[in-house]
Amino acid sequence: MRLLAVDNDPQALEMLPKIFRQARLPNVTLASSGRAALDLIENPDLEFDVLLLDIMMPEMDGIELCKRIRQIKRYRDTPILMLTSTMTNGRIENAFAAGANDYITKPFEVKDIVMRVRVAQKMASRAAKTHILDPNHVQRDAKEGIHPFSISEPLRLTDRPQLIMPFALGNYLSQLSRRRLDNCTIFALRMTGIGLLYGSAKTYEFAFGLSQIVHATSQSIDSGRLLMSYQGDGTFICISQMDAPPAWPEVEEHIQDRLLEDARILENGWPMGLEIAVGHPITPNASSNQRVKKTFERALERAKCRERIKEKQIKQSRLSLQDDHRVMAIS
Repeated sequence: MRLLAVDNDPQALEMLPKIFRQARLPNVTLASSGRAALDLIENPDLEFDVLLLDIMMPEMDGIELCKRIRQIKRYRDTPILMLTSTMTNGRIENAFAAGANDYITKPFEVKDIVMRVRVAQKMASRAAKTHILDPNHVQRDAKEGIHPFSISEPLRLTDRPQLIMPFALGNYLSQLSRRRLDNCTIFALRMTGIGLLYGSAKTYEFAFGLSQIVHATSQSIDSGRLLMSYQGDGTFICISQMDAPPAWPEVEEHIQDRLLEDARILENGWPMGLEIAVGHPITPNASSNQRVKKTFERALERAKCRERIKEKQIKQSRLSLQDDHRVMAIS
């Protein structure tokens, strides 16, 4: 495994190679600035398997460097870990939105940084297999209901940086401190009728539908520190850091209203008809053991419960409407 570590702190640059040599990971290249790192990354004769970027650097910080790296095709899925000494001002959330997969807080334990690097490497293959969809890339010759991915697969979108990979969202949650967990709002959102859209839309239209949901959710939550992941099967997991979370169930109404405002018609003339069910937010497990798995499962169950309630309400409404028609017919 070949590592690139970027940090303007001479002490960090001196310490990191020693740490990785102890872990039998001796192939470490160092860079003291974002510009120097880009020169190495753009060199066709060099190839790095994992990148460690310090967030706080002069001229070009780690977040901007991360964005630029993700624009290089061969580094689109390379694991990027951020090194940070501060968790304030949404820096970590911005780093994930820029393409980071994980982060390590300073000062760090030797075992922690080695573990995060090995975890990132294992996740890289999963990220490389995930489809990235461009909602703005219109393909007129595409076929309705024919997609290069199954309905159950996680997906990424080119136009929504806050939509990150499920494993990256899990990494983010797993390392939150107790204080940050207290300000953490976690909920799941289900797109109802996902099978109908998947079967009737072209791929770019399906991507546009997902993109609209992410946008409407971001606007309704009104938080610059919202991260989301699309799990497949119409399910989104959302995590936001905010001092005063919005009221529920009004959030669902606000998202739905925004989707109605931007309603789109498919090429076949059918309405896209985006309908969502938002589960009530939950408090994440404080214990780091299985925090991610149990928290995401609880959030998803609440969204499914809300979806069942909405389906029942719709069914009752239709039956009531049919009864009204019968009465009118008799009259």
